[in-house]
Amino acid sequence: MKASTVLILVATCLLAGCHGGGDNGRIAVSQIGEQSDKAAIVAATSDGLVRLDREGQVIPGAAARWAILDDGLDYIFRIDDAAGVSAPAAARRLRESLRRHQRDPDFAALGPIENIEGVTGTVVEMRLSTPQPDLLPLLARPEFTVGGMTDFKTGRHGGNPILLDARPGEDAPAPILLRTERAGIAVVRFQSGESELVTGGTFNNLPVARVARPDRKSLRFDAATGLFGFAIRNASLPVTVRTALSLAIDRDRIVTSIGAPGHAKATTIAGSSIEPSLPERQASALALLHGQTTHIRVAMPRGPGAHVLFAFAAQDWAKVGISVEMVDLQARNADLILVDRVAPPATLAPLACALSAGCDPRDRLALINPPFIPVGAPVRWSLVAPSLDLFTENGLAAHPLDQLRSRR
Repeated sequence: MKASTVLILVATCLLAGCHGGGDNGRIAVSQIGEQSDKAAIVAATSDGLVRLDREGQVIPGAAARWAILDDGLDYIFRIDDAAGVSAPAAARRLRESLRRHQRDPDFAALGPIENIEGVTGTVVEMRLSTPQPDLLPLLARPEFTVGGMTDFKTGRHGGNPILLDARPGEDAPAPILLRTERAGIAVVRFQSGESELVTGGTFNNLPVARVARPDRKSLRFDAATGLFGFAIRNASLPVTVRTALSLAIDRDRIVTSIGAPGHAKATTIAGSSIEPSLPERQASALALLHGQTTHIRVAMPRGPGAHVLFAFAAQDWAKVGISVEMVDLQARNADLILVDRVAPPATLAPLACALSAGCDPRDRLALINPPFIPVGAPVRWSLVAPSLDLFTENGLAAHPLDQLRSRR
């Protein structure tokens, strides 16, 4: 959506007197996306063994408590009596989910899980071949729900928006009216007072939010951990070219252009920001390539942020003799692909490896230096109304719908 279109729509809604977000006690939420966000609905209506709270911390879900034994190789989960699911059923659903997602790069860090069993009616045991720190935040993802009772039920199935009705209870959350829509429409809806929360913003659609000039206190940024950079998709791309690509890119300029508060460049997957000066790096890249020119294809999403990023990277790489063209994210002939993922810190190396051609996350040596070109940390932004209490920025950009409270 063009910037001028966003501003016109905002003005139109304001003149029309669009209604507020707290209609009949509901909290109206816009999730940025192109299709219905099934993950958000599943997360709200079905528990995993564990889940994330509004600070991105692991808290009980279907499991009331857990223990990690045998130096991180044995996880024991005690299912809550009120969870509405048995341990054997939970173990079976987890095994099925692992099979479904065994080729999903986002869950490469779950590869060490060897066995999941319901050893009694209330105890699930999970055995690993090697320890995997940050395993629990991955098990809290919607892909690994096991059923059970949550605070929400779907009040209206299908379509967009979805009404999430709260189950009766002493501390029941407010009903949620959840829409999935493009960034421009979500921003317009928020600016007109028709919603109280917009989530799912990234570097790519941040320019759309900025053009609408929301109140500074409303535009909130998560200090997210994860990967933001380029994975190598062409396994035959020479190592010299890969190294030159990483050396020549001006990370400082890219991070500055994105303009997210506290956003820092990254020169390693672990988040280091140390590197020689740009002229030194460019000289090293030229020396590596020995004057040879190379043409590469870079898979990128469509959107204003991605176009700026591509333009800057293309300028940097052209200075050392590497010409580039942008191709679609699904293109099979891409040499690089832009990666923008939020993930727990200890899972980043397996994730980067799984996203890169010719890298096997099961190979511990491959995880030392996966073929990945870091740029910075992922950018995640939200628009939050002053009436919305308890919204908390966090490293996993987790904003559970059942923990939202409104003063409207």
